[in-house]
Amino acid sequence: MGIIFFRMIKFLIGKACKLVPVPTETKFFCVVFQTIASRIVTPFSVTLNGVVFWLDCTLLSVTLIGVTMKNPFTFGRVVDGKDYCPRPEQEALLTQSIRSGHNVAVIGQRRVGKTSIILRTANAQPGAHLLYVDLLAVNTVAEIGERIGRAYIKLGHVNGFLQNAMKLFAKLRPSLSFDPLTGTPSVGLSVERSQSMQTLEDVLDQLLEGHKRDPLVVVFDEFQDVLRVEDPQKALALMRGKIQHHGDLPYIFSGSIRNKMRTIFNDPDSAFFKSAITLELEPLNVEQFESFLRKHFESGKRTTDPDLFQNIADLGIQITGDVQQLCWALWEASEPGDIVDKNTITKALERIFTLERISYEDTVSELTDVQRRCLVSLVKTGGQSIHSKLFKETSGVAQSSSITKAVNRLVERRIVYKHRKTYQAANPFFAVWLSQKEYL
Repeated sequence: MGIIFFRMIKFLIGKACKLVPVPTETKFFCVVFQTIASRIVTPFSVTLNGVVFWLDCTLLSVTLIGVTMKNPFTFGRVVDGKDYCPRPEQEALLTQSIRSGHNVAVIGQRRVGKTSIILRTANAQPGAHLLYVDLLAVNTVAEIGERIGRAYIKLGHVNGFLQNAMKLFAKLRPSLSFDPLTGTPSVGLSVERSQSMQTLEDVLDQLLEGHKRDPLVVVFDEFQDVLRVEDPQKALALMRGKIQHHGDLPYIFSGSIRNKMRTIFNDPDSAFFKSAITLELEPLNVEQFESFLRKHFESGKRTTDPDLFQNIADLGIQITGDVQQLCWALWEASEPGDIVDKNTITKALERIFTLERISYEDTVSELTDVQRRCLVSLVKTGGQSIHSKLFKETSGVAQSSSITKAVNRLVERRIVYKHRKTYQAANPFFAVWLSQKEYL
């Protein structure tokens, strides 16, 4: 029976290799045969290097009933390995800074790839543990201390120094529990609001003590949100006062709201003035990123039109994560052997709109009439000169003060952001969707 299976599978391998690329016929055979040997349940699939082979198996035959490839484009999460497009210059700067114990402020809008490059670089440092603290939407000084403490105790749990971590933060009366299904640890801390500044000071002291035992690289993500707390300048002054004495313990401050990050690190009146090397992270080099993306399409037997990525850029879709999302949709809207071109972009956008339409409509419905008019006008005019005659005519809002108030509110809600002198939609797909609607 084994010989019969061998011959049938070898025949299938020849057919499969003509449809999709596989590393070697021998490796493919081994994976398929081991799967059949372990369970004869039909139909079943075998995945090898992102290629999914669907097989129907009985006692007398093995039939190849389908071959599909996993979509190679990734968005909305941290990427690494083959999903990561290298940034050699920025990686070198980060690596050198970490090894020298210097602090770095990484500034760039959301989905540009800040977290991916930071985690990839920090995790590559031998002997150091990455302490990642997400400060998004932090509201109080007490919450800053809590988030740092929780992150450190979880890190200790994963890396084998949990007991030391619990001792370090004993003043916060830590408790540790685990999700019964996933095993994910949950850390409870007790921080009194009246003692929040002292608690934050103690937490930062303990980070240095922990670094002496188990070397750290500390990452504060969305650091600009510290400005949301009740006394931000006092909190920043306290953090700066402690961090400047932490010697070779490197800190990476990552932020997506450029003007706020620049206020923290470039304003002479700020406690963090010139306290970190500034790394402005822009969208990936066009030629380098295009090559990376085209190879992904080629892996699925798809040909990309020479003007494809220029057509994407013309839509205002240039941020790394957004381009990846559109490429994901382009893959889903095409088949092996297709040419991915401008027509495919239309189909791909419809897929994205179908998935996100409800959130778009909710966002529009929550705006005032003036805010909605200004938003649509920003999209249609390119976001420049919001007090120009063209903008006022397009929006139908005549008073400059009303425009300023509406646009500032859109920025506060992170629907748009200001980059240099231009206002841009935070979600370019939302902007494209808006431009196709008759809201005015």
